[in-house]
Amino acid sequence: MAGAVLTTLWITGCSSNTKLKTGSDTLTVKVFNLSADTATTNNGIVYDGTLEAEKTIDLSFQVSGTIVSFPFKTGDYVNKGQLVASIDETTYRSQYNAQLAQAKLANENYTRINEVFKKGSVAEIKMLEAKSNYEQATAAAHATYQNIVHTRLYAPVSGYIGNKMAEAGAVAGPGQPVLQLLDTRSVKVLVAVPENEVNRYQAGTPATIKIDALGNQPLQGKVAEVGVTALNGSANYNIKIAIPNTGLKLRPGMLCKVTFAAATKKTNAPAGAKEIIVPVEAVQVDEKGNNFLYIMNAQHKAVRKEVTTGQLYNNGIAIQSGLSGNEQVITSGYQKLADQTPVIVSK
Repeated sequence: MAGAVLTTLWITGCSSNTKLKTGSDTLTVKVFNLSADTATTNNGIVYDGTLEAEKTIDLSFQVSGTIVSFPFKTGDYVNKGQLVASIDETTYRSQYNAQLAQAKLANENYTRINEVFKKGSVAEIKMLEAKSNYEQATAAAHATYQNIVHTRLYAPVSGYIGNKMAEAGAVAGPGQPVLQLLDTRSVKVLVAVPENEVNRYQAGTPATIKIDALGNQPLQGKVAEVGVTALNGSANYNIKIAIPNTGLKLRPGMLCKVTFAAATKKTNAPAGAKEIIVPVEAVQVDEKGNNFLYIMNAQHKAVRKEVTTGQLYNNGIAIQSGLSGNEQVITSGYQKLADQTPVIVSK
C-alpha cells in the first residue's frame, strides 16, 4: 500500500486544559496517537538460539533386570533397529523353559485323552478340560517368551544417543528410562522472545539461522511453534523454528543467531492509500484467535476494537480494518483493561 503511512507518537499527558477526576477503578495507561508521518524500514531483529532435536525419545525396558550391555556412548549415532541395551535374561529364560515344559506335558495329556474320547471311552467334558489346559499352558509359555524379547532394547528410529540414565550393572525397572535417543533428521531452533515482541511472529514466519560452529553459513527455516505461556521466572516466550538437517551436520545444543527480517513497505499500492501502523505490543489475541486492541475515547474510557492485521514492519504492524487512523491506541497497562474501563494517561 502506497501513500502516507500512519505511524505513532507517544502521548505522555493530557491537554493542560483537561482535568480528569480519577477513582479507585481508574487505570493508568500509555497511548499512541495515530498520525500520518514517515515510512517503515527493513531492519532485521536478531536473537540467540539453541538447536534441539526434532524428537527426544526416552527408551525404557518393559521388564526389570540387571543391565548387561550398553554398547553405545553418548553422542554415538545409531541406525533404526540397532540393539542399544540389554538386560540379563537368565530368570526369564528359566521361566520360559518351565512354561514350555508345562505346555508340552499338557499337549501330551490332551492328545491321549482326545484319542480315548474318539473311542467313546471318556466323557467330552474331560477332553475339553484337557484341551483348555493345553491352550492355557501354551499361552503362558508365549507370554513368558515375550519377557525374553523385552530384555533387548532396539532403536525405534535413527539418531544420536543423548543422556544415559543408567550404566551396565544397574538394575532397570519397567518403564524406567535408561537412555535418550535424539531424532535429528530435522532439527528445531529454540528462541526466547520477549513478551513485547512475541506477537510479531506466527507459524510460517521465515527466519535465517547462522551457526558459528558451521562457519555461519545462512540456513533458512520457518517458525513452527509460538509459545503461549511465559517461561518460568521471565517474561519470555519460546519460539521454535524448523530447519532441515541435510547431511546430519546440525547437532542439538549448537548455538546460533536467528534473524527475523522485517518486511519492506509495499510500493505498488493504489495512489492515496493510507496504512495504519500500530505498535505490535498493543495487539492482543483472544481465546477465539481474534486480534484486538484498546483505544482511549474522548471520555477517557478504554474501548475494545477488533482489528484485522496485515504486513509486519520494523516499527509496528499494519491494521487493515477496525481503526480509522485517528485513534489513541493504548500500548501499556492494557493487561487489566476491559471495555469501558476508566483510564488516565501517565505523565
